[in-house]
Amino acid sequence: MNICVIVHSKTGNTLKLGNLFAEKLRQKGHSVDVTELRTDPPVDSGTVRHHPPFSVINLPDCSKYDALLVGGPVWAFSASPVIYEAVKALKDVSGKKVMPFATEGFPFSFMGGKQAIGLLTKTLAGKGAKVLSGKIVTSRNREKMMEKAASEVLASFA
Repeated sequence: MNICVIVHSKTGNTLKLGNLFAEKLRQKGHSVDVTELRTDPPVDSGTVRHHPPFSVINLPDCSKYDALLVGGPVWAFSASPVIYEAVKALKDVSGKKVMPFATEGFPFSFMGGKQAIGLLTKTLAGKGAKVLSGKIVTSRNREKMMEKAASEVLASFA
């Protein structure tokens, strides 16, 4: 399967998770590209409702992929505005498997992770994607949670 991992990461935690997903999927024979989103101008704060104007400058061409993983950090108890705006702008996702994921600095997923996954899921479903159950990694036992999420991703893309 040809898969793209689309990531927004400010501190590196979400990128680390996206790269772990890619590594594990490649070990199972999948072709995987990782796109770390870039914006103009750079965005380092805001919410999905209130953020400075910006453009995502490196959205991948989704038509060449069979499946996607899209993720970002939790900002202000929801998805970061960068991953949210990127998901809204994605094209050619109808009928494709797409898995949202989120990382957060809080110890419990109800502190923003679930809201982020819900928002990304709703947006992707509205584009006709076959949205898979999202993955959330909190600050509590982060490394173990990353490994568990990677195992679950492998099962979803078997």
